[in-house]
Amino acid sequence: MAVHAGGTYYPREAGGKGGRRPALAGGMLLALIASGLFFADLGRYPLWDPDEARHAEVARELAEARGVRRLFLPTLGLEPYREKPAGFYWLVALAYRLGGVNAGSARSVSAGAALLLVLAVYAYAVPRTGVTGGIGAGLVLATSAGWLALARASILDMTLTACVGTGVLAGLAWLDRPPPRRAPLAPYVAAALGTLVKGPVATVLVAGPLALAVMTRRPRPSRAELGLGRGLVVAAAIIASLYAPLALFDASYLWAFIGTNLRRFGPMSPHAAPVYYYVVWLPLLLLPWTVLAVPAVVRAARDPARRPLVLWAAAVPTLLTLAEGKVATYALSALLPLALIAGPELARAVRTGPRDGDDLAFRIAGWLGALALVAGAAAGPFLAPAYPVPGRGRALLALVALGWAGGLVYLLRRRRLRAIPAVVLGATLTLYPVAVRFVAPAVSALHSDREVARLILEAGPAPVVAFAARAPSLMFYLRSPVIETEDAALVRSLFEDEAPVFLVTGHLHFDEVEKLLGTRAYRWHATARRRLYANRPPPDG
Repeated sequence: MAVHAGGTYYPREAGGKGGRRPALAGGMLLALIASGLFFADLGRYPLWDPDEARHAEVARELAEARGVRRLFLPTLGLEPYREKPAGFYWLVALAYRLGGVNAGSARSVSAGAALLLVLAVYAYAVPRTGVTGGIGAGLVLATSAGWLALARASILDMTLTACVGTGVLAGLAWLDRPPPRRAPLAPYVAAALGTLVKGPVATVLVAGPLALAVMTRRPRPSRAELGLGRGLVVAAAIIASLYAPLALFDASYLWAFIGTNLRRFGPMSPHAAPVYYYVVWLPLLLLPWTVLAVPAVVRAARDPARRPLVLWAAAVPTLLTLAEGKVATYALSALLPLALIAGPELARAVRTGPRDGDDLAFRIAGWLGALALVAGAAAGPFLAPAYPVPGRGRALLALVALGWAGGLVYLLRRRRLRAIPAVVLGATLTLYPVAVRFVAPAVSALHSDREVARLILEAGPAPVVAFAARAPSLMFYLRSPVIETEDAALVRSLFEDEAPVFLVTGHLHFDEVEKLLGTRAYRWHATARRRLYANRPPPDG
């Protein structure tokens, strides 16, 4: 059976009954599952250095600033922060107003963006693949490793992806309408909003996939249908709402944004990586669905109805590869078309079994999944010295992982391949919350300065020096800037004074600091990554 969508026919997956009530019920179920994954225990562990804490601190300073000028000119440590536009920080500042200045509020913007896109994928899939196929697409997206991680991180990439993803989905849905079509507006607005969040990369990631979809459409939309004139005017007006005041208040911010984006294409680009970078990272972001998705992607490439999704998935890493600077999270939007391709087919496979020729992929995915689960359970004791997860947490993780590994092996031995996607999903839905509760706090204890800030605040007001170290989480939890320096003479003079002073440094400088300060350095806090010193002994001696 097939469902018609604007002149294009999409195969409706088995069990995908239409109707508003089933679609609403499926959306509510998906929203409940995704909300639990993205929002549960969101503030249980502190912000991680350097990226997550840096963005949270920039937003905190913006939220506490006074005057219109400061709304457009972000700061970090009360110094100009010219790396990113203010759009994302406006959203986090609003979250602080609603939920208080804390890690949960800082992360809630990303969690909300992730949930919005899961539901957008579901809404796009239901008319084309049915409710069951839509739920499958939403669950594949929500439980992919890259999506899960970025949904709970206070960084810009998930919010950027929300703008990009909604823009491309809206454009593809518009293309499915029968001609003559009314000129679209949503893709232009979404691209412009993404530019406020991170810059012109948003326009590229929306325009690239949609341009490919338009070129492969038969018949192609006319220029009048595309509405380029109106769309570009609206997009320019939205972009100007941020960048025009920015240029008026301080043109150096605007030139810094331009320089940052141009630098990504040159030999001095930060995060420079080889041309095959995204070929490696995109399959990792899609885990644990990567192997199971391969047959579906191959079939979709041969299917004119789903070929725009394949082109979208390929366009994202291809366009990003043009820049020398590469970061894995930039490719997050490629997970949306992959979920739309793989999710409905996996949902159908659970009901009716794998398609002919898919057995090998299901077996490989099952054995690799079982092996990964066993390895994860066995790795707990070896990782304990570096990341001291509580004993009950390690035991629970090992028990759950081994249980799901045993389930996969049982299914493989019994040749019940149709249940493998369901077991993979079950493993993800149970292991991830356990990891959030037990593993994330242990990791964050080494990658956040919240405990250091607590000790300093309890001791009373005193200058704080970050020696040869970035300290955004320290500033966030102190609610004040710190002195960032590599000047050994300045540090020595501060510690020789009678007034109290604190110093934080990273593991590369432990010996240097203790040699520099000698008996004037009293150790207040120490981890494998960080140490806190003061020029007087701690209260407990």
